[in-house]
Amino acid sequence: MNRWKDLLNAAVSGQGSPPPCIVTLKIPGVDGWQQGRVWRQWQVDPAVFHERGAVFGGYLAALADSTLGLAVMTVLEDGEVFTTSDLRVSFFRPATGGILRIEGRVVHRGRSMAHVEVDFSREDGKLVAKATATQVITARPPDAAS
Repeated sequence: MNRWKDLLNAAVSGQGSPPPCIVTLKIPGVDGWQQGRVWRQWQVDPAVFHERGAVFGGYLAALADSTLGLAVMTVLEDGEVFTTSDLRVSFFRPATGGILRIEGRVVHRGRSMAHVEVDFSREDGKLVAKATATQVITARPPDAAS
């Protein structure tokens, strides 16, 4: 058994207990995963629009950070933990409605770092935003809760 894979499977099935920040921000669940990749869809919610009628970029950054974290979880071993050391988001067009397809993937997993990216695409396939991050991977401290 692998703790990370168990968490991912629970997230897909809707049986998991997401962290408080995910609940507070109403981050959508994950639809599926495989080694090095996760995907989800999100019905654009006007509750996170800025004054010009599109999704606030900071909310897309939160969705990106969550998706990138899930992607790196697919390549972790038991006994490893991770944290985001940098996150960059590029915006190409506004998200004003419909469903966004959000796909995260691990570009490279090294011994102590993973480089990950996520694409946000509209239903017509056009790219709304792209995010990249570096995740620092370390050993889980021996006294950390399971």
